[in-house]
Amino acid sequence: MVRWNKAAAAACALGLAVALAPPGSAAALPTAGASPTGVDWFAEEAAGFAKERGITEAEARERMSWQLVAPDLDERLQTDLGARYGAVWIDVRGGDRVKVGVTGQVDATAQSIVKAAAQAVGLTGGYDLVGVKRSAARLGADNDWLAEEVIRVNQEATVYLSAGLRPDLNAVQLGVPRKGELTTAQQDLVKAAQTRLGDGVVLAATSGGHRPFLGCDSPYCDAPLRGGVKINHPDTSCTSGFIAQSKVDSKKYVVTAGHCARGNLGTWSSKNAALTVKAIGPVHHWIFDTYIGDMAIIRISDTSVATGWDPRPWVLVTYSPQTNQNTTYHIAEDKMSLLGMRICTTGMATRMTNCGYVTELGLTANLGGWAMRNLGRTSNCSKPGDSGAPMFASHVAYGILVGGVEDECDTVYQGIRTAERELNVNILH
Repeated sequence: MVRWNKAAAAACALGLAVALAPPGSAAALPTAGASPTGVDWFAEEAAGFAKERGITEAEARERMSWQLVAPDLDERLQTDLGARYGAVWIDVRGGDRVKVGVTGQVDATAQSIVKAAAQAVGLTGGYDLVGVKRSAARLGADNDWLAEEVIRVNQEATVYLSAGLRPDLNAVQLGVPRKGELTTAQQDLVKAAQTRLGDGVVLAATSGGHRPFLGCDSPYCDAPLRGGVKINHPDTSCTSGFIAQSKVDSKKYVVTAGHCARGNLGTWSSKNAALTVKAIGPVHHWIFDTYIGDMAIIRISDTSVATGWDPRPWVLVTYSPQTNQNTTYHIAEDKMSLLGMRICTTGMATRMTNCGYVTELGLTANLGGWAMRNLGRTSNCSKPGDSGAPMFASHVAYGILVGGVEDECDTVYQGIRTAERELNVNILH
C-alpha cells in the first residue's frame, strides 16, 4: 500500500510568501545558510528541523548546509576514488554528518582525495571517512541481481518482496512482508540471496508493497502555476510536481507521476483560489515502466502572464510543525538523492508540507501491482491524491512522489534527474 501527500489549498490566499532568488554556487554557501546576497535559504525548514532533532536552529542550518553539497561530493568522488568508492550517505543518527565509504583502509591517499573533493564542493567540515568491505559498484551489481530476482518471484504473489541499496550498512536490503504468506519462489529467493550475498544482504520487515493513489480534493492557487497544487482530469486528480521546460524549445510543462497520466491523456486543469476551473493542457508524454520509471509531463497551453498560468519555478510550502508557510518557495537546482538526507513534500491530500529522510535508494518494489525499479524510499507521510507531488529540500528538487503505504509514513518517489533525462526536459530553476 502507498500514501501520498496533499498541500493546504488555503495557503495560496494568505500571501505570506518570501521573494527568493536563486542561490549562489554551493561552494559559496556558508554553513549558516545565508547566500552572499543575504537571503536565508533555509528559513522555511531550519526551525522545523531543529525541533525534530532537538538541536539549536544554528546547528540545524549547519547540518542542512552539509546536505546541500553532499550530492555534489557524491558525484565527484565516483570519479576521484574510482574502484575504492564506497558511496556517500547522511548519518541520521550520528549528527547528520556526511559519511564517505572507502574500501580497505582509510589511508592517507583516500583522506587526501576526499579532502580535496570536499573543499571543491564547499564542504569544509561535517564529514567522515568510513572503511567498507564492498565498493559502491559491487553494491550496485548485487542490487541489480536481486532486483531482477524480486521482479521474477513477485509475479504470481499476493504480497511482495522489495530490494534496495543501504550504503550505510554496506549492503543491499531485501524487504520481506511482515504480513501474508510468501510463495515458494519468494522463500527460495530469500535463502538464495543470503547464500549468494552473505553479510552483503540484510533483511527488513516491510508492508509488502506500495500502491499509487488517485483522487481527493484540496489546494488550489491563483496563477502562477507551481508545484504542490491539485491538478484534475475528468477521471482523476493528482498533484503537480515541478515546472519544467523542454530541452529543445521554450515550451513549459507540469511534471507529475506517470500513472496519473496513463489512460488520462486529455486536457488537465486546476483551479484558482476562488475555485474557478482553468485548463492547463494535455499530457505530452508519460512513462510507467519497470525499468524506466513513473513520470509524465503535461503541456501548459497558455503560459502568458495576462491570460494564462505564467508558470514559475515555485513549490507551495504550507505551514506545519516542520516548515514555515511560503507560497512562492523557489526551486534553485536539482540533484541526485543520498541515503539519510532530509526531504520534504507538499501533496494535495496530506494538507500540509511534511519532511522526512531517505531510507532506501535503488529500490525495487511493487507499485500498484507493477514492479518498479530504481525508486527512492522515505519516511515522509502521504495519502491518496498526492501522486506527482514534489520531493525537495533547501530549494533543491530531488524527485516526484509516486506511492506510499496507508497509515504508515512510508513513501516512494521517482528521482528527478531520471525524469529530466527520459522526458527530455529541465526542471525550471
